[in-house]
Amino acid sequence: MLTRFYIRWVVRFCCSGRRALALGLICFAIMLSKAHVVYAQHGTPRLQSIESAIQAAGYSTRPVPVVVRGIVILNRRQMVIEDRTGATEVKSLQAEQIALGDEVEVAGQMTLAPQALVQQGQVRRLWGGSMPLPLSITPDQAADGENELYLVQMVAELVDFAPAGLTGVRLSLRGGHQTFSAVLPNDSPDGELTKKSMQAGATLRLTGILEVNHGNSADRGDAFTLQLRTLEDIELVEAPSWWTQAHMMLLGGIGIILILIAINGYHRIQHARYRAVAEERANIARDLHDTVAQGYAGITLQLEAAQHLIDRDPDRAAALLNEALQLVRHSRDESHLSIDVLRSLSRNDRLEVLISHCIAQLRAASGAIIEQQVTGEPAALSYNVVNNLFRIAQEAVSNAVHHASAERIDVRVGYRKSEVLLEVEDNGKGFDPGSIPGPDDGHFGLTGMRERCTAINSTFELDSASSGTSIRVKVPL
Repeated sequence: MLTRFYIRWVVRFCCSGRRALALGLICFAIMLSKAHVVYAQHGTPRLQSIESAIQAAGYSTRPVPVVVRGIVILNRRQMVIEDRTGATEVKSLQAEQIALGDEVEVAGQMTLAPQALVQQGQVRRLWGGSMPLPLSITPDQAADGENELYLVQMVAELVDFAPAGLTGVRLSLRGGHQTFSAVLPNDSPDGELTKKSMQAGATLRLTGILEVNHGNSADRGDAFTLQLRTLEDIELVEAPSWWTQAHMMLLGGIGIILILIAINGYHRIQHARYRAVAEERANIARDLHDTVAQGYAGITLQLEAAQHLIDRDPDRAAALLNEALQLVRHSRDESHLSIDVLRSLSRNDRLEVLISHCIAQLRAASGAIIEQQVTGEPAALSYNVVNNLFRIAQEAVSNAVHHASAERIDVRVGYRKSEVLLEVEDNGKGFDPGSIPGPDDGHFGLTGMRERCTAINSTFELDSASSGTSIRVKVPL
């Protein structure tokens, strides 16, 4: 209004020819306008929102006087206030203790270097209030910088944590496409972080003041930092998954070990089967050698002798041929018995069962009285022991029938704790063990029994007199 008034007077004086007076009025008007501008800049600023104060500071290269109101959302080491439009940090001149949630009025100089800051702030507590609800955002939204200095809440995965010197504990986190840090001050209320919430891989819900990193912090790879206030700002959402890389590697190693053990066990079982088959074949070969092969050898010797004597001594040759015929019959019977034994062993028959079959056949062929007696609790014996004991009993009973002309034969099988006892006793005519022909003469009976006892690590006892013969075999278990 003053400017318009002076302009009208300057024009009137110019029209009337009073130019000197007009120039004076012009100079006086300029001085009044400068004084008005200075008053406008340094006068008492009016109350405004934090957003409008930040905008005003954005249009000026110098600090702008502001008066703002907001709720205190951070009051450790630094003060941050927030209203409905924005948030700013405050550098207070006084050391007045302001609690979280208090509403305050701050008068000071607003700058934006690099974030909103009220310097030389005069803080006046208006009244106590409650904390505003945090703004729920994602880590990717936080990295945009639009919510800087706001109280925010986000969910992220814990990568690591470590002491951070004077700043307390620094948590390294990962969420979305961002990696960031959260700092818990060392002057936070007493308490302990739970073990699960501090394990790598745990999913946490964090509440704190968002600070977008600039300079060195950004160069480290952290897009922003959350300033935590208390332990309550850390909430465990989900415990770390057990299926971590270390555990997967451990399970893989255990799996490989188990597979190798299974393969080794499979090969051991296969080798055991092959070994059992090989042992069975060896036993069959030994049986054939001790029965059929030896019988053929005796027959061959008798036939060769008869061939040489047929022209010179026909009677002696006929006797040799008769003995050869007996050996053929005996070998045939041995073959039948061998087949019967193999069939019985394939059915897992016990020793006394095999001996009873043999006794039944010889009793029917000879008419002699042959009795069997079993004492003790029958024990499970190996194929090798059963086969050799049966062959010894078979040979002893056969000799008593064919050579001793025995009328009564007793076969006893005794199972004891530490041994198995086999006894064959007859009432035949007996013989002299020292005068019995050996393998060189085509007789393999006693020799074969002794060899079988040696094969099963047993003792062989033979007693023979005119009243009969007794054979005793003890096999340790």
